[in-house]
Amino acid sequence: MLYAIRNTEGRIISLSETPQSGAEVVDIKNKEVLDFLSMNNDEFSAEEFLEQSDTSVARIFEDLIDVLIGKNIIMFTDLPEMAQKKLLSRKLARNINRKEDDNSEAKSSSSSFLIDDNDIL
Repeated sequence: MLYAIRNTEGRIISLSETPQSGAEVVDIKNKEVLDFLSMNNDEFSAEEFLEQSDTSVARIFEDLIDVLIGKNIIMFTDLPEMAQKKLLSRKLARNINRKEDDNSEAKSSSSSFLIDDNDIL
């Protein structure tokens, strides 16, 4: 089941899979639910939604790994070699994209396991 919380104007402002105070049961295919999820298709496809959200979820996991490494909970070298390579290549691509978007050469101040060419080991 899916539960929706509405604002005073009657618009959906939150969806949950668990019952909450003031929430009403709604159907995933309800037009208001699809609008809330920004799915303007005539038919909702869970598979299509998952494919569209994969990039966002991947970034969440990458950021989570950065946090865990930054707090010394895990070491980057604890990850399998293939995962290390994939994370490094994605991190590099994200940094390049960020620099292009910012249109500057300023180095990010956040801690990262990716070392800049100018950094000393």
